[in-house]
Amino acid sequence: MEEVSNRIKRGFETIGEKLQELSDHEKQDLEKKIVLTYAKEKGLWIEDLYTLGSPTNAGGYENTLAIDVKNNVVYKSNNLFNANHSIKTLIKQIQLHNLLFPETKYELVGFTGIDNGSKRAPYIEVILKQDFVKNAEQATPHEINSYMESIGFQKIDEAKYTNEQYTIHDLYPRNVLKDEQGIIYVVDNIVRENIE
Repeated sequence: MEEVSNRIKRGFETIGEKLQELSDHEKQDLEKKIVLTYAKEKGLWIEDLYTLGSPTNAGGYENTLAIDVKNNVVYKSNNLFNANHSIKTLIKQIQLHNLLFPETKYELVGFTGIDNGSKRAPYIEVILKQDFVKNAEQATPHEINSYMESIGFQKIDEAKYTNEQYTIHDLYPRNVLKDEQGIIYVVDNIVRENIE
């Protein structure tokens, strides 16, 4: 993931002061062009998510899922909606998730989408891999609250928790699972560093 972030950073640096003149939308388009080139160079462009696993109707509005039952893995194709349409922002969120919830860490698998040619920005989704929690059910709001308190977070809104360093959103039961032994797994969230 760090390599992708560095490639984006270097790509932005190549246009120098002109970067300041770009709108947020133009910066996102540039980011996507950089990532498309990177993905194709490194063999990380995946034409069809379902070559990795079987379709499932689970998932949210930001992820399309494919399940690989044999290897106990779920693939998530993320549309960047909860990352302000920025690949770099999503990568930062994933790195923070992996720091806070290593038992459900994500790995970057590649990218998919639509290559619109040189005249238009591509449509890009980030494909992530995560271990599948077997025989799990959704945790209750009370169980989620107890778990988050046990790791030093306080509830500040529905499905939203914070501590001195981070704020975590989207901790609804659909994103927090409990296995047969009662162990809690945060499988999806939006995490941001608190900035003073």
